[in-house]
Amino acid sequence: MEKKTLSNINAGLIVFLMMAVYTLILNLFNLQSNSALSWVSYLIIIGSIAAFVMKYARDMNRNVTFGNLFGYGFKICAVLTVFYIVFIVIFYLIFPEYKEQLFEVAKEKAIERAKGADTENVLKGMEMFKRFFWVGLIAGIMFSFALLGVIGSLIGAALSKKNPNTFQRDVNQMSS
Repeated sequence: MEKKTLSNINAGLIVFLMMAVYTLILNLFNLQSNSALSWVSYLIIIGSIAAFVMKYARDMNRNVTFGNLFGYGFKICAVLTVFYIVFIVIFYLIFPEYKEQLFEVAKEKAIERAKGADTENVLKGMEMFKRFFWVGLIAGIMFSFALLGVIGSLIGAALSKKNPNTFQRDVNQMSS
């Protein structure tokens, strides 16, 4: 009986569900301002993509190349990105109060960084932030998830044991 491999779509959906639950926890418990917890989401993405890439290599009996593994991981990232963007847009449309909380946290951090010297420019910057919120949100998710996907895919592909010459050895055995 052949071992079934987990498709990159299913793996991407699993990572998406983990990220969606984590995002809901951060928002519902008002933890968005905790920068240490935002790093955990990066670790979730990188770690889960790397783990799925290594699982894929095992499921394929290690008959894969670095490029196969990297591509599998990056496809997981693409699925994750699409579903997460849809999720976060719907979330902020249904619960606009969380978007307002995000604006308040950003405003407080900007004023804190300005140290009271230039609060007028901070307020102008916040208006610009609000005006381009959706574009910035979607572009930010796409860029950061692509970067994290590359890192996770590279780690998973590098740590996986590979034996891509199995096919070549089989052909040589058949000809002798």
